[in-house]
Amino acid sequence: MIGIVVVSHSATLAAGLQALADQMGSPARLLLAAGVDDPEHPIGTDAIAVMSAIEQADDGSGVLVLMDLGSALLSAETALELLPAELSARVRLSPAPLVEGTLAAVVAAGAGLSLDEVAAEALAGLQAKVAMLGGRELSTPAIPELAPEVTQLSWRHRVCNPHGLHVRPAAKLVAALKPFEAELTLYKGDKGINPRSLTRLAMLDVRCGDEIELRASGPEAEQAIQAFQALAEGRFGE
Repeated sequence: MIGIVVVSHSATLAAGLQALADQMGSPARLLLAAGVDDPEHPIGTDAIAVMSAIEQADDGSGVLVLMDLGSALLSAETALELLPAELSARVRLSPAPLVEGTLAAVVAAGAGLSLDEVAAEALAGLQAKVAMLGGRELSTPAIPELAPEVTQLSWRHRVCNPHGLHVRPAAKLVAALKPFEAELTLYKGDKGINPRSLTRLAMLDVRCGDEIELRASGPEAEQAIQAFQALAEGRFGE
């Protein structure tokens, strides 16, 4: 499983981010390299601490590193130079936004995605905010035509969570749908997204009272629909 490392100038800031990430219920490893060991001047980053965090986060699958400010990047780059070449080769430094990127990465890593996929999810972390503030329409992905013999199942649900599918219930939905061998698309109106992506779920902007529909096809489509129904009827764990 891909490990996640957060490099921050502030231990307090990083601890708050870890508290947010813990709400995702993801099994992904999140390690912090934040602040420096100087009570009078605690703000800063330490390349040795970054190196140690990367070593702890790695299980052989790879590590994604997210950083807050410029010198955090310098510390991360120095840490890569200090690491053995074999480990350094499977570490990715991400320019993603720290908060949104970390949460997206933690969920994606917990879902078993590859380093490239986790990095892409992190980098797309700002898309939902940009779309909502900029008023841009969420594009609907092209849905491949199903062969005549392929059956598509669907189930609709009106969301009653007071805050809609915010990040915590959305993370539970990603985790619930992860195991199934099925093509899945979640619709709100005519907008459809991949429900295994926390970033895309955020962009769908599902609010209390919205009706959503999961469409599924493939060998385990029925099991995916059943898992979605059970989670939805349980208010997505809230």
